[in-house]
Amino acid sequence: MNLFPCTLVYVDVDAKPGPNSTSRDPLSYVSQAICLNNSLRRVGMPTLTIMTNAPDLVARRLAGMPTEHRPAVTPLAATIELPKNTPFYAAHFKLDLMDQVAETLPADTMMLLLDADMVALLPLDHDLIERCAQAGLGVFDISDQVFPAYGSERVVADLEIVADQRLMNPRWYGGEFLLATPASLRRLVPRARASYARYLSESEHLSHHGDEAFISAALNALSDEGQVLIEVGAYQAVGRHWPGNNYRDLRWFRCCSFVHLPGGKALLEREARFDDFAPDRFWRHMRVAHLRGRVRHAVKRIARMLSAERLAMLSACALRGVKS
Repeated sequence: MNLFPCTLVYVDVDAKPGPNSTSRDPLSYVSQAICLNNSLRRVGMPTLTIMTNAPDLVARRLAGMPTEHRPAVTPLAATIELPKNTPFYAAHFKLDLMDQVAETLPADTMMLLLDADMVALLPLDHDLIERCAQAGLGVFDISDQVFPAYGSERVVADLEIVADQRLMNPRWYGGEFLLATPASLRRLVPRARASYARYLSESEHLSHHGDEAFISAALNALSDEGQVLIEVGAYQAVGRHWPGNNYRDLRWFRCCSFVHLPGGKALLEREARFDDFAPDRFWRHMRVAHLRGRVRHAVKRIARMLSAERLAMLSACALRGVKS
């Protein structure tokens, strides 16, 4: 089974930037995609394809690179319409990407949809690829991160509103990784479009916005109908890392095929300036960013603790004043 690695770069200078994006460069995701493609080349995986609504702009950004090092560029036929101030605005167009790929991908090839702010460290396990090919879908379950952070009742409620049904075993799937056969995509896309329509109509009542909400709802609905989903995170196919986060020991990520760094976009853009991806250099910079993040987290915890103590002291003083 062949792989078709692809990523979305949706360019709209009038749209609200993603919550995790700090760059003012509208083509910053192209730089991240260059780093991702360099890392794919290093582990012997196929060339990354950037699917974009602005192919000429992207091609110009890539023009200075050696041809053999460039990601491929494919025009995206965007059909989705939604308010430009919607959180994670650009990510919604992954649905159009999946629809387009479903109609053009050969039967012997699986789509490997990746976010641009990722790096490949190791090749994907061949046995895992075969399992995903047999089942049709390989997904990244991040429920253990999302449910505790936002409350399981709220997350499940959002999923069931968007799915428009009660779900047997609601799970939340990360949007940074999806492995899918063309046949499974042709089943998933219509369900995801129905979920998207529901998501759009109910957006004011939802706590979560972005592609993960309606794609997760569609995946859950398919699972309830008998679709087998291979959970790739358990195989360390992908890990999501935030600087300073203690969710996983940093060493765990070194054994992942892919690492997603939603809080490390600037690091990846700096890495894109090099002709080749060097894991040792990447890990050195990632460790520094992680330690800085740990310090920021510690400072914030101390500030919150001092603020709480000061508030308690003020309340006690006020109470004594009332009693006197």
